[in-house]
Amino acid sequence: REWPRVVRFGSWIGGDRDGNPYVTPECTREALQLARRVILDHYSAHIPELLDRLSSSMLQAGTPRLLESALADYAARLPAARARIESFSSFELYRRFLAYVARRLTCARDEPAHADAYATAQEFAADLTLLRETLTSHEGERIARLLLDPLLRQVETFGFHLHTLDLRQHARVLLRAVTELARGIEGASAGATTADAAAPELNLPEPPTHETATLLDTLRTVAELKRDYPAEAIRSFVISGARSGADVRSLVRLAELCGVRVAASEDGADPGLMPVPLFESIEDLRSCPDICRELWRAADYARLLDAWGRRQEVMLGYSDSNKDGGMLTSAWEIFKAHRALHRVAAECGVNLTLFHGRGGTVGRGGGPTHQAILAQPAGAFTGHIKITEQGEVLNWKYADKVLAERNLELMIAASLEALTRDSESETNAAAFARWEAAMEEMSADAFRFYREQIADNPDILPYFEGATPVGELEHARISSRPARRGESRGLEDLRAIPWVFGWMQSRHVLPAWFGVGHALERFARRDEQHELLLQEMHEGFPLFADLLSNVEIGMAKADLSIARWYAELVPDTNLRERVFQMIIEEFNRTRRMLLRVTGQRQLLERNRVLARSIRLRNPYVDPLSLIQVELLRRKRAGEETNELNYALAATINGISSGLRNTG
Repeated sequence: REWPRVVRFGSWIGGDRDGNPYVTPECTREALQLARRVILDHYSAHIPELLDRLSSSMLQAGTPRLLESALADYAARLPAARARIESFSSFELYRRFLAYVARRLTCARDEPAHADAYATAQEFAADLTLLRETLTSHEGERIARLLLDPLLRQVETFGFHLHTLDLRQHARVLLRAVTELARGIEGASAGATTADAAAPELNLPEPPTHETATLLDTLRTVAELKRDYPAEAIRSFVISGARSGADVRSLVRLAELCGVRVAASEDGADPGLMPVPLFESIEDLRSCPDICRELWRAADYARLLDAWGRRQEVMLGYSDSNKDGGMLTSAWEIFKAHRALHRVAAECGVNLTLFHGRGGTVGRGGGPTHQAILAQPAGAFTGHIKITEQGEVLNWKYADKVLAERNLELMIAASLEALTRDSESETNAAAFARWEAAMEEMSADAFRFYREQIADNPDILPYFEGATPVGELEHARISSRPARRGESRGLEDLRAIPWVFGWMQSRHVLPAWFGVGHALERFARRDEQHELLLQEMHEGFPLFADLLSNVEIGMAKADLSIARWYAELVPDTNLRERVFQMIIEEFNRTRRMLLRVTGQRQLLERNRVLARSIRLRNPYVDPLSLIQVELLRRKRAGEETNELNYALAATINGISSGLRNTG
């Protein structure tokens, strides 16, 4: 058991309020309650096996004095367990002790406030440790390693809370709440000073908006939950759309106003509530190092950093940066932000953990996790990394125990390799300087092309809404939140998840590759040396190799012959042809350049397992796509029945499963 804990688990199911009106304070309470019950049920299920197997008699193994003393203490404290204890022989001390453990676990699950219940996971671990020590001291080392060490490791990892629950809300909501409260205080003060003594009518402030009231109610509930549940169950609050230190300070003010301990407690029992700024757009990724430098050097924030042991978590958004600037620019700007944030953290004496908000699809930062971790900037990894696994990914990566172990093993192995990897040597420095200049140039070209052809192109949104089932997503019941952040119908207000979902369902898979071919071709056209440099980067620059690998996976899942059928759903013929022709040209250009740089004759030539998997799945997915096109045509022609909506939802789920991606 000398190995440290190397993995922890988290969730934001029940905590992510960003644009989701259905996540209420009661949802958060239920999420914590469910997680607690799941893990306590798991621990309780282990006790019968221990009771069966720890049957050693003290007549044979000797009497452990520590265990005997602990039993006497429990006999005095837990009289309700006496009947169960007496069912075991007086010489079976391990079984008798485990009966008390079972009693305390049951109370912890069903009546946490009961005097017999374990108050903390540490108390449960202390009892297991006592059992282990007595076994070890009486020639039971192998039994302890086999039966108790795995359970002790689980208690260390999961505690009584199973996982941490991250909260999340958009910076706009936090700022609006602070503004409304400040306006209310000013109004009340003004009313108090101008009120007529003979007619004391105060100018009462306007009540807060529903959104602000809900936010304050949520934070008050968090303060209560951190008292009722292990305080470490809620330790992070992600601030979507963070653009300045003021966004972080807004959360701190509101949380402390509502009674939430933001700073960690001195005894370490409560880790506090750390604000985690999430930088999502290309502009925000570029400015986040300066924002964090200002925040981490500020005197008012220093007290919090010191309380957290100079630790800080920052989240980088893959989905929105891709939607904002395209695949190549998103990957490059995240890489640069990652590197710059670590440099700023070193300047400010901060131990930084980067939270990578990767989605399931390539267009949302998905792809092989091991490869992605190794593609991080050299020297910019301190041993802590946090990664999202999309809900759809959980089923096919973790539902099977062997696969779950394999995937966790790959993440840990990649992290250890990245941690032990040397920083760029002087020999590699010259090569990296060339690669960085090339990436900067290609990123600028890709960004301009993507903004011109996609983000700022007025044809794209009507094409997207017509040629994809994004408007029918609600029928599939697989979306965790509304498709848009607000009432606006513009592209900027559309969330990244439905954006990727629509292109994936319609087999365009555009976010995974668009703009990459344009940038590669422009760079390679300059002269032969530039094309050779691209091949050199593919061999020696992990980020570039990972980027091309992910683009290749996305293109292999695309099928523009199927996408053509979806395009026919767009009513404006001229618009349809303009956009689809532009998509075809860039797809062909990207495929051609990808094969030239990687030295392949066809996509996935060097990944035959994935190529075979896609080839086997497509005959089942293609008919679903054609059925979906027909159902969309009928629905948009005015047919509205439960049967049609059910069938449409079935095709959405079927295509998602077949492509192994929803978005």
